[in-house]
Amino acid sequence: MISKNKILVTIITGFLGAGKTTFINDLLKNNPDIQFALVENEFGEVAIDTKLIKGLDASQMFELKNGCICCTISGEYELVLLELAERFPNVNHLLIETTGIADPAPVIRPFFRDENLQSVYHFNGTICLVDTLNFNLLTEKEISLKQLAAADCILINKSELLMATQKEKIKEEILQINPSGKIHFSQFGNSPSFDLGSTIHQQKFIPDYSAVKSIHPEITSQTLIFQHPLNREQFTNWLSYTLDLYKKQIYRVKGILHFENEPYLFVLQGVGGGFEITESELFSAGMNSDIVLIGRLKNVNFEYIY
Repeated sequence: MISKNKILVTIITGFLGAGKTTFINDLLKNNPDIQFALVENEFGEVAIDTKLIKGLDASQMFELKNGCICCTISGEYELVLLELAERFPNVNHLLIETTGIADPAPVIRPFFRDENLQSVYHFNGTICLVDTLNFNLLTEKEISLKQLAAADCILINKSELLMATQKEKIKEEILQINPSGKIHFSQFGNSPSFDLGSTIHQQKFIPDYSAVKSIHPEITSQTLIFQHPLNREQFTNWLSYTLDLYKKQIYRVKGILHFENEPYLFVLQGVGGGFEITESELFSAGMNSDIVLIGRLKNVNFEYIY
């Protein structure tokens, strides 16, 4: 359950030039009833993107400049988030725009691990924007693959330039990198039909992607299926150990879990070593536990001993 008093957090990522700032402006314009705040991270001493944001009071925009957010995560970032929550109790939704060269995992991880942040924020998910003009080049970049793999929702931008067959091809290739990502198309960074509230981080069923092969030779997905109810403490200890051990190889983990003596299923979400497990509204009777992991999994040991 999401506390009504908690601030929703959506992280917006995507490689340089993907259209993140334009998309944020569109979100602000199309959601006038939502009280937004924005954490803007720019690489450079002059905050250009911040000057381009429209429809948001300057006092509710926080800048992290001259350094990629994923490299300065240990100090300034978390302090800014706590300060924001204290100064603006009426904010409903926090948007965090990363630089185009940011690994999203360290940006997301504190919302799974920091108890102070968890007391005031609820992580809503990650949106990754993809520039269709440079998509073939993006799949060769390590950071772009991490951004795609970590996303709950992928927004394919500048789709006005594509034919229907080209759209389908790009969609298929993205699903090979992130099989569980929800895909939307937008034009010129604008997506008026995009529902931010239903975006993300709420996936209820995960299909079997164990046979999926990625277009990138080293990025694959692995599905783990447990047919018997899991011991929650034992499983959580194993998962924590495995994700910490392989945090550089496992980019993303999602799952539906059936624990012993629990009437409801639980939802697993994790990025870059951090994870959270929350109760769902789905009954657990007769259900398996299904987990999907995405990353460089060639040398990862997934053995789980009951």
